[in-house]
Parts: sequence; C-alpha cells; structure tokens
Amino acid sequence: MEQSPNSERTKKMVLYVGIFSIVMLFAGFSSAYVISSYNEVWVNLSLPFSFYISTAIILFSSLTIRAAVKASDGGNEKKAISFLGITLLLGLGFGLSQISGWNELLGKGSFTSSHIDNLEGVYGKDYTISYKGQELIFENGEYYQQNDELREKPLFDEIAIYNNASASYMYLLSFVHVLHVLGGLIFLSILFLRIRFGKAKSLDKVKLKLGAIYWHFVDGLWVYLLLFLLLIH
Repeated sequence: MEQSPNSERTKKMVLYVGIFSIVMLFAGFSSAYVISSYNEVWVNLSLPFSFYISTAIILFSSLTIRAAVKASDGGNEKKAISFLGITLLLGLGFGLSQISGWNELLGKGSFTSSHIDNLEGVYGKDYTISYKGQELIFENGEYYQQNDELREKPLFDEIAIYNNASASYMYLLSFVHVLHVLGGLIFLSILFLRIRFGKAKSLDKVKLKLGAIYWHFVDGLWVYLLLFLLLIH
C-alpha cells in the first residue's frame, strides 16, 4: 500500500530523532572514556582481530542493503528480497564476530571488572600500561618507569590493585552497539519474513528505506567506535 509523502516524512523525522538520541548516548560514553583514560593507571589494550573482521562484514552489509533498496525502487522485488536476506546474514555474522572479539579479550585476562594483575598476553603487543601519564617498561615480570634505568623500583604491587577500566569501556561500547544492531536486524527480519511467509504481498518500500537509513547509521557508528578506540590507544 502506497503511503503519503507526509506520512513518510513523519516516519523519517521520528527515525532521525532516535538516531540523534543514540549519537548523544555514544558521545557521552566517548567523553567518559577519554576522561577515564587520564586516570593514574590506564591499560592500553590492543583491539581484538575479530573487531576488524566485524568492520569488513558490516561495511559489506551497507552495500547489500543499498542494493536491496535500489532493486526495490527499480521494481525488482525478488532481487531486493535476496539482498535483504544477505544483509540479515551479514548482520548475524557481525554479531558473532563481536562475540569472538569479547572471547579474545577474556582469553587475555581482560574481564569486565578485573585488576591489572589478571592481564595476560605479550606486553607491547597485546597491551601496555601507562602510570602517571608515562608508559611503563615490562621486564622479567615487573613494571618499571622509563626513567628507572637501574630497575630499582618495581611497580607491580603498586599498580596491580587498579581496575582494568579500559576493558570495561571496550565491552560497554561494543555491547551497546550490538544491541542497536540487533534492533535493526529485528526490524529488517520482520520485513523479510512477512514476504517469505506470505503475510505481505510486496515489500514495504518506505519501511525498507527507513531500515536502510538506520542500518547505514549503525554501520557508520561502528566505524567511528573502531577509529575512536584506535586513536585513544
């Protein structure tokens, strides 16, 4: 059923208001992250490799949802449905790769409420630690300040009690983003399943376009988060 231009504009406005609220939410998270990174002790974690795979998946999904909208506008509904289905599969793949990334972090001792003495992995590759604004040197199981050339004052006991706040932020940013991706997946899945099970005679073009706008937004949001984490570290 065709919808009036006014109805479509109203729905777009509601969507943009929702997008703006999400932007403000993540702006708040980003600001809190930056402020926390100036703590006396801060762990600089390397991003899990799975997060880069996530990025490739979600960027490709932007192309497939765009192709679905283009096919729908051109009257090729069968092609539009196929591209929509591919987008949904890619969305699921994104979620699974995020979970894989969380498992990578857990495997290196980065828990949501862990201390620095839980950290595992290779220092300098998987993580580094900053103490009072200066990156520490790790030798023979101990941390030292860079100006401690004689290695007279080991710092492990002094800093081990601090929380690994950066890991908590990384989980938070990723998890909340996944929740918003899940919202998009549910919306697009309903469109897809209504066609597949005969509940609708044709794709709702307006809803497909709205879903595509939201999907492009969460895709771009993830790219921002990835770049943000890379620059902060």
